[in-house]
Amino acid sequence: CGKCVEACKYDAIDLKMETKTINFKVGAIVWATGWTPYDANKIDNLGFGKYPNIITNMILERYASPNGPTKGRIIRPSDGKAIESIAFVQCAGSRDENHLPYCSYICCMASLKHATYIREQYPDAKIYIFYIDLRAPGLRYEKFYNKIKADDKVFFIKGKVAEVSEDSGTKNITVVAENAVTGEKIRQTVEMVVLATGMQPSAAISRPNSELNYNPDGFIINDFNKGGMFAAGCANKPADVVSSNQNATGMALKAIQTLVRR
Repeated sequence: CGKCVEACKYDAIDLKMETKTINFKVGAIVWATGWTPYDANKIDNLGFGKYPNIITNMILERYASPNGPTKGRIIRPSDGKAIESIAFVQCAGSRDENHLPYCSYICCMASLKHATYIREQYPDAKIYIFYIDLRAPGLRYEKFYNKIKADDKVFFIKGKVAEVSEDSGTKNITVVAENAVTGEKIRQTVEMVVLATGMQPSAAISRPNSELNYNPDGFIINDFNKGGMFAAGCANKPADVVSSNQNATGMALKAIQTLVRR
């Protein structure tokens, strides 16, 4: 509509601008190419794309956002109703040799955060968290985990989800898992399921046209002896925002050192 051009007082928008390639000669490059959520459609046994009330953690984040599709309200996708029960499936695609063999680092804490979203909107909702190993790295994260654990309507089940199914009438989802502690087979029916999908390095999906070394999982390996090109944050390993910022600062300093020593 062109209204952005009228609104920009700096005359910084050109709607007729065409794509062009610009070449720069530089002394160092910091690759901070970030990450991409693993495609949940590839995880056949967890029902994403097949059952409407199974979503990913990124979709839930959009629901909870004030400028998201539901204006911040977390509701069932199939009918827009309030939620009385919900299950979080951890390691959806992570720590799985058929998908991502590594821990994606952020998923456990993200689901604990999402549990607080649910609790704020639905004080009486039952929340089930199915996990392989719950990881809360750092003192503050551990305290946050203990806070969630104190909620008597949040249930932690140590067990990898094997399958899910849908009731065609209610659209409720039944989650099947084996409790790794008791050996009991669990069939838990909930109104909605959230898959905590893993973290995939963007550079592994679309590899930059450069002389970079990658580990088997697609993360860029830093070669400090060679110098000149450095990977930061999730381009180098799974990381949260805090550790990504710290790592990026270190890589920026490494780049400066490379230039100074030449």
